[in-house]
Amino acid sequence: MSDQVQRLLNRLDLEETSTDVYVGGSGPGGKGFRERIYGGLVASQAFVAAARTTTVGPVHSMHLYFLRPGETGKPVHYEVERIKDGRNFEVREVRAFQDGRRIFQLMASFTANPPGAQHQDPMPQVVPPDELLNRDRTRGRPGWREQPIDIRTDDPHGDRTEPDHWVWMRPLQPVLPPDPVTHTAVMIFATDRVFMRTSALPHIPVRGELTGASLDHTIWFHEPVDFNGWHLHAMHSPVARHERGLTLGSIYAADGRRVASTAQEAVLRFNSTDDGLERRNR
Repeated sequence: MSDQVQRLLNRLDLEETSTDVYVGGSGPGGKGFRERIYGGLVASQAFVAAARTTTVGPVHSMHLYFLRPGETGKPVHYEVERIKDGRNFEVREVRAFQDGRRIFQLMASFTANPPGAQHQDPMPQVVPPDELLNRDRTRGRPGWREQPIDIRTDDPHGDRTEPDHWVWMRPLQPVLPPDPVTHTAVMIFATDRVFMRTSALPHIPVRGELTGASLDHTIWFHEPVDFNGWHLHAMHSPVARHERGLTLGSIYAADGRRVASTAQEAVLRFNSTDDGLERRNR
């Protein structure tokens, strides 16, 4: 297994310090915007904490809020509250703390996935991943081999001016173990990539590079996830107003099955208009 993927798996192997309390964090690396801990890592660790307390079945929905920026190199404490233990559904709330301050909150619902009616939109027709290069490699980023997720797209530089974007994604080396919680956690980690930028695409040519931040993030799961294979995340932003942009997404397995739906709202600020991200109360 590659060092990059193994490091991510190590970060998802949380330590349980007491009943329903877990400790994670980024350790070395794991950085997102402005040296902050990557939001997708906090989301995936919170999911793992919730999943360890459930028995009814896989997660079917999760709603999460990024309340404050987290710092790299410091532990994150995840406290799980068992909101509901029903016959068909179990609901968990996870609160993440760093230095005694709540930085993140998750609500997740788990179910047994009984059979029922089925329909879905067709998978978009896009360039296959084997005909594309790694996005960060194409952009000339020297550390692209250090990223655990291989991201590929036909618009690696974000040159589109319409609020639509898509990426193929999978582990840099597809060698994840068979544990379904791990596969779901790694996909959650990956969904935070390029999501926010989709709503900014029409505005970057006029306002300058994006300097925003994620506010909240939602994922609905429709199928079990085998994240060793390629998955297409197709994103569209239907609206942006009042310094906030909303992006909706659809995640498909390579065989065309829609395995998840996503939504995210983000603060949209740009180099030409940014008057300091720190001024807002997050």
